[in-house]
Amino acid sequence: MSWVNDLEAALARGRSDDDSVRVIAPQRPPVLDAEGVKAVVAPLFAAIFWGAAIFREMVGGTPLDPIAVVLRLLALGMTLRVLFLGAEMLRRFGVWAQTKAYGLAISDEGLMFRTPEADYAVAKADVIGVSERGRWQERGAGRRWSEVYVVLDPEASGGRTHLALPPVFEDTPGLLAERLMRWRGPLPEAEPTDAKPADLASRLYDDAVKGDVPAGVLAIRHDRQWLRKAPYAPVLAGVVAIEALVRGGSAVWQAIEPWMGGLLVLALLAVPARWLWQTGREVKPRKGLGLVMTPAEVLIRTRAGMLRVRWRELAQVNLDAKKKWSVLEGAHAARQLVLLRTTAPVIRYDEPYLGLPIEVAKLLLDAYRSGQLPRTPAARSDAPDSREGRAGGSSEEE
Repeated sequence: MSWVNDLEAALARGRSDDDSVRVIAPQRPPVLDAEGVKAVVAPLFAAIFWGAAIFREMVGGTPLDPIAVVLRLLALGMTLRVLFLGAEMLRRFGVWAQTKAYGLAISDEGLMFRTPEADYAVAKADVIGVSERGRWQERGAGRRWSEVYVVLDPEASGGRTHLALPPVFEDTPGLLAERLMRWRGPLPEAEPTDAKPADLASRLYDDAVKGDVPAGVLAIRHDRQWLRKAPYAPVLAGVVAIEALVRGGSAVWQAIEPWMGGLLVLALLAVPARWLWQTGREVKPRKGLGLVMTPAEVLIRTRAGMLRVRWRELAQVNLDAKKKWSVLEGAHAARQLVLLRTTAPVIRYDEPYLGLPIEVAKLLLDAYRSGQLPRTPAARSDAPDSREGRAGGSSEEE
């Protein structure tokens, strides 16, 4: 394809020789934005709490000192957060160190996104939407670390739902998202399909679990992000209590009746055990899938059975975020996908159980609801083909 060759040549030169191709040069990403600062100061707070806990225990003369126990709990929680935030910072520094290996070129026919692992060429006709992560009213001014999602027609792109562009292009991700939105332009007119729903939704769902997906059906697999919602605070409290009892010596154990010890262990294990049981009941029926979109409806499997929502019954798809606090993430926005139905209660889907960035899921649902997806074979044949310049990468994040 000539347009792919033109984009490859422009990226190799680092510039374009004519106005038909626009090369967006990479620049160092803002590693230390507001979220990055949290990762930097987290080890400092952890060290302060550990120092205070050790000092208080020395003053009290026992590991069972109530204040020392609370301080150790806070220190352990901050240590866990250091590990969580540290993993994200390592990913950021990896992108920062390889900034020059990234590239982005666009033309009237398509775009090419270059990463250290692979090149991805996508025809403009296969792009169904562009979105920056987060809500506009919550984005601070200036540079920030926020990915821009280029959402694709999965059938035309070999099952790939989107490309995640790191914040190495333009001055801010918002400017990049606006540029790509203008480049994509409005989608062509489409009419919502009146396809017949599957006679046996459970059979269609089970086939999708096995990878046997009919034409026009999109199965979204979830990952293990739901582990972020675990009740880490009670677990850490149990760890601290057991550790204090073990270091308390034989005198402490002799003072505790066997039934009291057993009751204490059960109390410490009750909360995480209950969460694992409840989460297993929620996750297991889904069999690894978050959503299944068909030309007629979207399928969500719950422990109560199959939830079917016809596209004509889906009035709107919204994103919702509430401020919450957890040991692992601290203060954060807990995000939900909200499906507003015309004659039935609202469906709320927590992002960790979804398997996709919530912005991508919304654009895919909107595309199916409006009739933009799935496309007819004739519509796909009229559009330029898309391909990957080099093999590699995942379908969810690059």
